[in-house]
Amino acid sequence: MGKKYLIATACNKKYEEFLINHWLKSLKENVNLAEIDILVLDYGLTENAKNILKENSVIVEEATEFNGHINNLRFKELKKYLEANTKYEQLIFCDSGDIIFQSDILHLFKIENDKVRGVCEEISPNMDVLINNEKVKNADEIKSFLRGKRLINAGFVVYPSHKFINIVNEMFQKIIDPYAWGVDMILLNYFAYKYGFYELPTIYNFIPTTSTKKYFVKDGKFYLKDGTIIPIVHNAGGKKFLRPIRNFGYGKEYNQTRWLIVYLLRIFYKTLSFFRRNK
Repeated sequence: MGKKYLIATACNKKYEEFLINHWLKSLKENVNLAEIDILVLDYGLTENAKNILKENSVIVEEATEFNGHINNLRFKELKKYLEANTKYEQLIFCDSGDIIFQSDILHLFKIENDKVRGVCEEISPNMDVLINNEKVKNADEIKSFLRGKRLINAGFVVYPSHKFINIVNEMFQKIIDPYAWGVDMILLNYFAYKYGFYELPTIYNFIPTTSTKKYFVKDGKFYLKDGTIIPIVHNAGGKKFLRPIRNFGYGKEYNQTRWLIVYLLRIFYKTLSFFRRNK
């Protein structure tokens, strides 16, 4: 009988070094993978990278659709894989170019397992400006529904497999412009809240710029102020100059906080949040 849990990500050549030497290494060293398969959706990995992944028991599935932004298409690609491989009851879909694992997360598959599970950003930028009626059907209705709700970060989310498939089907009925950046985040929020969402503690997708919790780095590892190890650290930022951690990675020689960037972005996001709430 096959395993029933899946951790899936999508990656291309640009991020394959991080995928192998940081994302995968940290995952294998910290997470109990006895019941978990690892899947990488291949958006242009080198042959060398694919061979290394397969040697580490990673399933590599070559992407077949390229008519759109990878952030959007990866959902459709994973849906097809799940429909062809029905043994997985639960899955995690996460980023791989800016995330490391520091402790076990197996239990996340087993709590509130009829709901979508994820972390809400404590300081949330005004993401709903990313969609309009030219990019997504019924954009005004979606914005209205999400008004006042905290933003679920799409970089690490746990799903029941059947619910993921249903959400993706509905996402692509809404998407008009598959090249539009950010619609995956907004539509995921819309359907997660609509069909059942459970909020995970911030430490399960810890973003230094959008979390209000104090932390420190020692020997390359991230801890909360009280010494609690942070299970998942996400160096989010889109552009390199906006990322809060310099030399981000897994190991003693990595991870220096760019405190000025952290403080400035927190102020910026708080200001946007204030205007979002009061508009």
